[in-house]
Amino acid sequence: MKNITELVPQIKIIDSDDSETKQKKEEIAEIVNKLFRQLKAACPAMFHTLNNNDENAVKRQWIIGFIENGINPTMINSGMRIARRQNNPFMPSVGQFIEWCEKGMSEIYGLPTPDELVKNVIRFCECKWSDDFCNFDYGSDANYWLVNDLYRAMQDEYLSRDKLLIKAEKLIARLTKKMMTGYVIQPAKKAIIQTIKVKRAPLSREAQLSKLNEIKQKFGFIHVQGR
Repeated sequence: MKNITELVPQIKIIDSDDSETKQKKEEIAEIVNKLFRQLKAACPAMFHTLNNNDENAVKRQWIIGFIENGINPTMINSGMRIARRQNNPFMPSVGQFIEWCEKGMSEIYGLPTPDELVKNVIRFCECKWSDDFCNFDYGSDANYWLVNDLYRAMQDEYLSRDKLLIKAEKLIARLTKKMMTGYVIQPAKKAIIQTIKVKRAPLSREAQLSKLNEIKQKFGFIHVQGR
């Protein structure tokens, strides 16, 4: 295994002493080396064209990318789950793999896929003005906020179906990143329909008769004079 100092001598980790910096670099190097062994099995086509120098150059970029984006082993395992689903035998870029890491973490957190979120919003729109709207099933607190955020964006920005899907991806990615930093999702705030009872003074006899005559005239009833 190449020593991390040889692979990425230009990387500096802020707020750490020399021993901590060296340890972190070595940990990252070990993670990347293990990852590349897994990627060789999952994406065999790419590595047939790389010599040792090329592979080390690629590793440098991945290590820098991981440090800049705070990628940890849990996220890497999530990314590898996505990588193993791919039909493409070629190795992803570091940026694409980081996206897979975030997507994998959103699955761990139980967040919907962009397609699922868009379908939920369409269902939300269909139910919006119905009497049963207060009982709309969001599925989770996270879905509640995502559905309402996407619905507002759709209304404010007049989003088409394709743009709605792109917006859904961004909202899910943003929430995933917040949850990765320890963000706790707030409970859903479901609407409550309050029945307001208005007290009215009873009508006088004259007013009642006037109202009755008004109804009779409106519906074509024949008014019969009393004897």
